[in-house]
Amino acid sequence: MDFAVMYHYVRPRSGWNGIFPLLPEEFEKQIDLISKTHNIVHLDELNKKSVKPQCVLTFDDGTRDQYVYAYDILKKKGIPAYFTVMSGPMLTGIIPVFHLVHVILSFKTDEEIWELLSSRYDVSNVEEESSIYHYEPNRLRRFNKYVLNFMLSQSESREVLESIFKTIFPDSLSFIKNFYLNVGDLKEMSQSGMAIGVHCHHHAPYNGNPHEFYKNEIMPCKAFLKETLGINSQWYTPAFGGGKMHERMRNEITPILRENGFRKGFTVNPGLMNGNDGFWIDRIDCVQLPPSRSSSINTVIEQYTTNV
Repeated sequence: MDFAVMYHYVRPRSGWNGIFPLLPEEFEKQIDLISKTHNIVHLDELNKKSVKPQCVLTFDDGTRDQYVYAYDILKKKGIPAYFTVMSGPMLTGIIPVFHLVHVILSFKTDEEIWELLSSRYDVSNVEEESSIYHYEPNRLRRFNKYVLNFMLSQSESREVLESIFKTIFPDSLSFIKNFYLNVGDLKEMSQSGMAIGVHCHHHAPYNGNPHEFYKNEIMPCKAFLKETLGINSQWYTPAFGGGKMHERMRNEITPILRENGFRKGFTVNPGLMNGNDGFWIDRIDCVQLPPSRSSSINTVIEQYTTNV
């Protein structure tokens, strides 16, 4: 069965306790295992006949560790992958709230953050709502992430986060330069055969207005890729998978994406490539693949086949 894998950070942890990266050596082991049973292909090759089932490697958020570690491994092995771009930080100097959250959670204790949040805001419903972060073993970490990413408004979260961020990284432009993929990275990756696609501009969840959302979050990134790389991107991966309104987003935004030349989009829904509606492709999170948890690629695929 064909499947796509979803990656985010691929890097050593190095003190960043607010993220759960896949270590580079684990990433290399994963793609070696996948290669035994599947052809890892470029997005443009998805419709081509293949003796073995196919796999697509996808990367969200456009962080520079993907260039430094993942791309370096892929380049050495001659394996293609699909990298998405977040244009906002490079063009505006504004760091998305969710990455500010990762920074703060890495360099401040959960107790410190929770004390600040609970003293300022009504967080009475956070216990139940924060279950979307079920994979977080630390209770206060779940609460903090939910409040900062979803409960507070963007302006409220940003006010809290930036006040702390500035005490850790006073030069935000230098942080952006080192934290995100830059034009030089993207040019090299594109020229070496990697697929480059649209992720977002500001990493905002879907707001319920498809035309406004396309104008503010998708179009600027697509234009950025065209202007800097000469790429008319046909691939889209929404931030947060669309957020709470992800199903509504897919229904409402798909016609607009098609009208603007997009061929495929990727969800954060767990599943195989087979059985998608023709535009949206489900993915398997990399943490579900060997050597992280399961004994073989086929074991994982069988589980998803059973669940379909």
